[in-house]
Amino acid sequence: MLANMFKRWIPALGVAAVLVLLAYLLDNGLRLGMSAGAVIAAGYAYFALLVGAPLLLYPLSWRAGEVARMRILLSLVPAFLWWLTEIGVRLRWHSVAEALWLVASPFQVFHLWLMGLAIAIADLACRFASRSRPSGKHVWVLIGCLMLGFAMVPASIQPFLQGYRTLFQSDLLPMPSSLPGALDPQSIQPPKARPPNIVFILSDDHRFDFAGYEDHPVVETPSLDRLAREGVHFERAYVTSSLCSPSRASFLTGMYPHHHGVWNNFTPWSNENRTFLEYLKPAGYRTAFIGKWHMPGNLPVLRGLDHFVTFTNMGGQGIYEWCPLVVNGTEEPSQTRYIAEELTDRALEWMRAAPGEPFVLVLSHKSVHAGFTPDEPERGRYADVHVPLPPGAQPWIHMTHAQYTHLNVDPLDVLIRRYSEAIVSMDRQIGRVLDALDEWGLAENTFVIYASDNGYQWGEKGLVDKRWPYETSIRIPFLVRWPGSSAPPGSRDDHIVANIDVAPTLLSLAGIPVPNAMQGRSLLPLLAEDDVVWRDAFLYTYFFEPWYPTPTSQALITDREKLIRFEGLPAELYDLSADPEELVDLANSAAHAPLRENLEMRLDALREEVERASP
Repeated sequence: MLANMFKRWIPALGVAAVLVLLAYLLDNGLRLGMSAGAVIAAGYAYFALLVGAPLLLYPLSWRAGEVARMRILLSLVPAFLWWLTEIGVRLRWHSVAEALWLVASPFQVFHLWLMGLAIAIADLACRFASRSRPSGKHVWVLIGCLMLGFAMVPASIQPFLQGYRTLFQSDLLPMPSSLPGALDPQSIQPPKARPPNIVFILSDDHRFDFAGYEDHPVVETPSLDRLAREGVHFERAYVTSSLCSPSRASFLTGMYPHHHGVWNNFTPWSNENRTFLEYLKPAGYRTAFIGKWHMPGNLPVLRGLDHFVTFTNMGGQGIYEWCPLVVNGTEEPSQTRYIAEELTDRALEWMRAAPGEPFVLVLSHKSVHAGFTPDEPERGRYADVHVPLPPGAQPWIHMTHAQYTHLNVDPLDVLIRRYSEAIVSMDRQIGRVLDALDEWGLAENTFVIYASDNGYQWGEKGLVDKRWPYETSIRIPFLVRWPGSSAPPGSRDDHIVANIDVAPTLLSLAGIPVPNAMQGRSLLPLLAEDDVVWRDAFLYTYFFEPWYPTPTSQALITDREKLIRFEGLPAELYDLSADPEELVDLANSAAHAPLRENLEMRLDALREEVERASP
């Protein structure tokens, strides 16, 4: 009896063993002498076998005479193995119950749906081959449940998140006890002289070194290179949290997530927050926000805003081609195929409408978020270019290391090529804005900032995506061009600056005193090359959000070192000056114990300072 039971499991266990072998080859193939092409082929085989295993296992079970329930069970063994690896990742910093809850998230339904579809196809093929009647009610009940579950994914997200918070985060991430609220416009004194125009261009997931002015071996960014050549490049620019929503809220408010309340991509923006637009409007500016908003909840009521163009498609993420827009509250179809061109067209149209008045434009691109899609002129531009991967990375590391497979389903080098091409597409549109300012005679009186909401990891430390507190994730491109600057064009500034510094800078530019609620600092003294005492340390924070496998973390960044604290994982310490790629962890080095102790105390003090700052 035991022999028969073992025999029926042999095919499923054999497929699982092949998946384990393929995963091993992906991680170690290059070191073992396999060619890069063979490793990539192993990755395709891994993904195809993981999703398509039922096409092999179901017919074998049918032929062995198994009943429908057992055929389904045996077909899902590889999926169960994959889920075990997911649970194993979560158990590093979560309880068993929490890990099980997280791997049952709505987005996991997609993988189940693919496997359920494979079971349905296999069942139909078996019945056709054996000329059996298409009854198979167990199979079709399963498929029906999976299809229903897949259709309900959008509706199930909020109950899933609410259930998670109720069970596991009941004492975490409260809304700040007080928010600034509406500004009294009478409290702002209009400047006596005409203030400069402001153009703030914000991109998505563009990490700091993927640019021509950083000597990247692949990416060409002539427009950003021009900004760097004509302005100041802040080489050490960071975000308070390496994630779209909290970072964007920090850009707008000048505050840490602790005070604007957008802790992660699932905590909503409050209309009681106050943006720099609300201050600049009574100072005489026309104001526009054009592009990606991407914060939870309904679209905001942004006081002080004249023109608001955004999108709600894909939960506010938008799509690269033919993205529907919401223009001042009214839905409109896209007028142009590619999103970066569409947003730029609308930005230029708005700037052109009243050239005699000072204006502030926030041009917030979707590019270059995952789903990396370049415009047609750049598509395939780097198809034949060799893309070097970081040490220890392999083309399918995002599959074998429990990364975000629902976003990245191609080899890592292919994804990097598309990411690079999408950067070039966006750069071309940025060039149109700079050219228009020249053509209209506005460049000499326009303050231009380019930045990104966070960086992106491409295999460094075996990680893909963002959120983690490493340099490739939390550092951003940050370029400022201001004709009134005393800094020579093409300057590089190595002060630690951050997204929270943008709002105070723009207020200072308009002669508006920076309110106490803003935790950032104006960059104007640095641009004027004043002898100013600047911050010598910066606090990074990330608050865990289900279902992404990245733990809550804090990091202290100084001129030379970085100390990282994780929830449920050991602390890490790096000498950024000697080891900018963060390859050597010094946290357990006896020689560095005094340094670690000092940095621990500084981190605690800075965290307390950030948390108690008055709104």
